[in-house]
Amino acid sequence: MYPVLFEIGNITVHSYGLMIALGVIVCTIALYLEAPREYINQDHLVEAVIVSVLAGLVGARLMYVALNWSYFAANPAEILFARFEGLSFFGGLFLGAAVLYLWSSRRKISFLKVTDMLAPYLALGYAFGRVGCFLNGCCYGLESDLPWALPVSMHDDILRHPVQLYAALGAILLFIILKLLRSRKPFVGFMLPALFALYGVLRFTTEFFRFEPEFWIGLTPAQVLSLAVTFLSVLVIIFFSGTKRRKTSSTVSGENSSRASRRREKKKRVSVDE
Repeated sequence: MYPVLFEIGNITVHSYGLMIALGVIVCTIALYLEAPREYINQDHLVEAVIVSVLAGLVGARLMYVALNWSYFAANPAEILFARFEGLSFFGGLFLGAAVLYLWSSRRKISFLKVTDMLAPYLALGYAFGRVGCFLNGCCYGLESDLPWALPVSMHDDILRHPVQLYAALGAILLFIILKLLRSRKPFVGFMLPALFALYGVLRFTTEFFRFEPEFWIGLTPAQVLSLAVTFLSVLVIIFFSGTKRRKTSSTVSGENSSRASRRREKKKRVSVDE
């Protein structure tokens, strides 16, 4: 564990905060370079990243506090934080998306088009954050005797599943999948529910290796939330995919009917001329 990477005078650089900052910088640069290909103003996209990241950090902290309210109710002063510790990615997604929607409405920019751009990089940013968890020793896994088990807890030296790295590798896979899906998306706005659905599957899986209290039928609170989010996201995708197919079918049917009508009119004119 390396919760503190180095110190410069009175400035202490913490691994968790540095990895989050590095993830934001890398993703922002990549999005800035991609924006012209998607006909999105680069400055607006950077502004969207800043707005969603700030809101996401607040949302991530609020959900973490809510999930651990029994502790924070007794220690309210610790609700405020200074080192980016104690964050819930689901909370960041929810509030980040909500604030981004309000920002898009005010800017008169397509929220769905922006989220289609951002979604893969949210997964990539999550990977950076989980590496930060690994270095910090938080969000640790269950005890294990596997060859790659490591002492990755801030509390002890017990060998455990490096679940933070499992999540980071899974997030990189999600990034690749989402990048491939973006060029084949069935409708505008597809990428955000796709991210929610895939992240729900990833989080549900990694929770089996993570040290967390059970909540319901042997599942952790994050697993129950993951199932709900994945289910609802899949429903959204099915609904809007079906809506698009019906619109496309209706348009094609209307065009065919129009062509048939024009052919009948032409035949009538030819008949009259004869």
